[in-house]
Amino acid sequence: MLRVRQAFKTDFPQHKNAQISENDAGETLQVIGASFPRTGTSSLKAALEMLGYDPCHHMVECFNKPHQSVVFANLINAKTSPNATPDELDHAIAGVRAALRGYRAAVDAPTCELYKELLAIFPNVKVILSVRDSDEQWWRSFNDTIGCQLGILYPILVYPVGFLRRQQNIVFALKKRWGALTDSPIGPETFAAHKRLVKEAVPEKQLLEFNVKEGWPRLCEFLEVEVPD
Repeated sequence: MLRVRQAFKTDFPQHKNAQISENDAGETLQVIGASFPRTGTSSLKAALEMLGYDPCHHMVECFNKPHQSVVFANLINAKTSPNATPDELDHAIAGVRAALRGYRAAVDAPTCELYKELLAIFPNVKVILSVRDSDEQWWRSFNDTIGCQLGILYPILVYPVGFLRRQQNIVFALKKRWGALTDSPIGPETFAAHKRLVKEAVPEKQLLEFNVKEGWPRLCEFLEVEVPD
């Protein structure tokens, strides 16, 4: 929370701007964060929830709801597999839609890899592409913290812990997906390639490229909500 307050320069009063109708509640995802972990996604999650997009999905949700790890990994694997049938893909999409029922926003992995599918389901959704000062800065942050999850030893160490073992379904799927984005090992170029794909896929009016250091004004303008006091 300290990082969030520093980024957005506020104590985060409750600020419920993003209200949806009772008929849409539980079915309408309003905001997607289409960027990788370690791009300020925890701060963005907190900011969105304080603006009324509550609850906001994030990888940490999979710790409390381990079954989600399998559901999200199924779709990431299905969309990247040349052997997946249309029925398998539809089934995987239905599973993710059910898992996200009740959420108004979703940021971080694994949903950052599902922006195309979610955009097809919710065509009016707003998409936020959170960035760091440089792709190299993102990679240093990622590699120095959660990057160990992509290694060989981590899955062995966490195997006895049920929810972390299930989370590895997502990690394995993301590792395969990210590894296919470039001809290089996963690194700064991977993030650059992902950003290009997001910009190509999302209509310009629905996309905000955003560094959380920018604070409230651009974010609130994009979401068409008031800037908190």
